[in-house]
Amino acid sequence: MKRFFTLFVIVVAMLMAACEGDKPTAPPSKDGGGFEVDITAVTRSTVTLSVTPLNYEDDYLCMVYDKEFVDDFRKDEYLVSTILQELSAEAYKQGKTLAEYMPTIVDKGVIAQTTFSGLNIDSEYYVVVFGVDATNDYSPSTSVVKVPFKTLAVDESVVTFDVECIVTNNNVVFDVDPSDDEILWYLFTVTKDQYNYYVTDEGGYQMSESYFFEYYFQQQINAYLEAGYSEQEVIDALIHKGHLQLSAKGLNENTEHYYLIAGLILDSEGIAINSAISKGSYTTKDAEQAELSFNIEVWDVKQLSASVRITPSNNKDRYCALIQPWDGVTPADEMMHRIVEQWGGWMDVMANDCGPVEHVGSNAFRLPAADTDYYVIAFGYSGGITTEAYMKTFRTLPGGSVEEVEFSISVSNISPYSFNMGISSSDPTIYYIPGACVKEQYDEAEFIKAEEDAFDYYFENSSDFNPSITVAEVLDQYYYNGSASVKVSGLMPDTEVMAYIYALDVHTGRVVKSFTFDAIAKTDTLGDSAPAIELVGYYSGDDEAGTIFNDAAKTKGRVITVVKYNNLDNLRSLFTTMVEGDCSNPNGRSDCELWSITDGYWNSCKIAEPYTYYLVDWNVVETALCYGMDYNGKMGTMGRLYTCPTAENKSDIEELRTLVDSLKTSKSNFILPPSVVVADAPTKSRATITAL
Repeated sequence: MKRFFTLFVIVVAMLMAACEGDKPTAPPSKDGGGFEVDITAVTRSTVTLSVTPLNYEDDYLCMVYDKEFVDDFRKDEYLVSTILQELSAEAYKQGKTLAEYMPTIVDKGVIAQTTFSGLNIDSEYYVVVFGVDATNDYSPSTSVVKVPFKTLAVDESVVTFDVECIVTNNNVVFDVDPSDDEILWYLFTVTKDQYNYYVTDEGGYQMSESYFFEYYFQQQINAYLEAGYSEQEVIDALIHKGHLQLSAKGLNENTEHYYLIAGLILDSEGIAINSAISKGSYTTKDAEQAELSFNIEVWDVKQLSASVRITPSNNKDRYCALIQPWDGVTPADEMMHRIVEQWGGWMDVMANDCGPVEHVGSNAFRLPAADTDYYVIAFGYSGGITTEAYMKTFRTLPGGSVEEVEFSISVSNISPYSFNMGISSSDPTIYYIPGACVKEQYDEAEFIKAEEDAFDYYFENSSDFNPSITVAEVLDQYYYNGSASVKVSGLMPDTEVMAYIYALDVHTGRVVKSFTFDAIAKTDTLGDSAPAIELVGYYSGDDEAGTIFNDAAKTKGRVITVVKYNNLDNLRSLFTTMVEGDCSNPNGRSDCELWSITDGYWNSCKIAEPYTYYLVDWNVVETALCYGMDYNGKMGTMGRLYTCPTAENKSDIEELRTLVDSLKTSKSNFILPPSVVVADAPTKSRATITAL
């Protein structure tokens, strides 16, 4: 089925183009609520029609549906039921009841010359019309009138294309000579494997060739638009006319390719294919060699860094540059081919350098391990290798000994549920794992096994992506070295905590030495404050429409959930946030657990104006949270409030306007922060430790 390309589908309010032949018309029904539907024009992508109801005072729906969809229902009542269910779902997504939504889409009285657009070419449809009773939840009130029509087909062109593929290395020139010099046309090329994946392979998409052509064309259009091209510039870049030569450079070398070409129509309705699709093949040769050489400099080599500069002989040819651990024996040419084989189709991403590359001084290249051989390699690549490999090797300075490394720990920002742990290491070349727990929970053998299992997991997953990855590279990615500051969270109030550090072997990832620190901190006790949260209301962003907060684009389609904080006596400060999901029951999720999830996401709220405006989505459960600090600096228990805005519990926007106006002295401080959506459990990272 031929389609229009979405960029060029133009919504026309009224098309005067007449349909060939008799116009479909449905007479009024006999049940007192009938409709006369008069189709006045049909084009490739639009239908223009008029509707005259028997009763001008009744509400009704007039829609266009695909014939296959309509015919799938054995009875009209099933069709109507499905349509109303879909409309209810759409209303629900917009935070509206059906009663609120339907007035925006129902009609009353005569519809004169209205146009439905965006239809598929040469496709069968129905105009579907039936009455609805606004006084009875918009239930159907008449029989269904169905008027069939078919969009116009494209006038097929008999144009043919004589395409000569002139292959030079991994470049090709397409000499295109259409039989009709006035026809517009589009050509693209893909590898045979790509074509098969989309069209013929059982494990692929199994598109028809025409659909694949349209799909690829649309992707090209989208890519140009996203790059900032205007519609006219897109047309000029992709659509051609007459005898022309097009070139494609830097294709995959020694690879069979297909080209596909077809004629087009371009008019006020958009773009449509109007000829058979022609396909041909060609095979590229070795990549075209570039006149490109490299000067590689390495200096100021330290234990974990080195200054590196790569200077190509020109700034136009693409090349691949890498710095990685070296096995001490593999020569440059073999290493280059190993890289190309490993990265395969990703080489076009890897080979994205042009001009000099420099890592110098404070921007020196950071390396994962001391006393280790590394290589710097550079080679041209454009669909294939275009130069010889240039490589320079070096070795980082020796590191320290695990047996000699010393650690010290400092603690700050102690709360009832967390604290910051500062770690100082005497040797930045030693990788380690820090942790904290209650002393009675510490089981060194069990903890070490868990950490080594975790390393194995990280290494295996990293190796799946990069088979040549080293232990040191994994350690550098997931673990600590040198001095660090980490957050220890998930603790209970008034609890004494110990810490431990496991030093790791840079070659194996195993724990080789453990360090323990008794009683490094005791969490704070809780104060007596217990702020509560009150729901003010849920307000439609569409109703607000920028009239209160002056940003209609931000509030469009969303909900403004407004909450108020109470029981604030004797509080010095108040903090608030919102998390996704129902966390309103302390027995289901304790304050301790919530703190480990939300730490770092809290916002300060003025006690004098204890309101927060959260911009959220309809029909999504979230929990508003708050806590206070008393004048003794003690944190109290968390206030919680279950929220779920729906069409049924939506409040009048004027209430919000009145509230904001009543606080207008500080209206400039009112913001619409997004809801803090936090995972159910904290993710393991280099910045946070969840205490065991």
